[in-house]
Amino acid sequence: MITIDLWFILQLVASGLAVYDAIVRLRGKRGNSILAIAELILGGLLLLSLFVSLPGFVAALPIALLLLVDLLLLIFLRAGRGARGNRTITIIAAVLTAIILLVRAGWLDLPGL
Repeated sequence: MITIDLWFILQLVASGLAVYDAIVRLRGKRGNSILAIAELILGGLLLLSLFVSLPGFVAALPIALLLLVDLLLLIFLRAGRGARGNRTITIIAAVLTAIILLVRAGWLDLPGL
């Protein structure tokens, strides 16, 4: 049984935006495809971790950390010089993934999560 709460929605939106951003980057020839493939895999794993209990080395915390690093590399290396909307989606996904990472690590305590 899945409980739909704020944590579920936050992780669903963050991983969904990361997967969408990766698909958009892979469709066109706009940027580094290795980072986009890594973003697609990590976003999919983060999405999968909502529904399936994954082993420790592929749990939500390491996946969120790797996805955040990948998203930051995509932002700072300016991989994919497409429209500004694509970069905005990457920034929103990075912020949401950073919140997930901080909450999972125990460094941030948000009421209701």
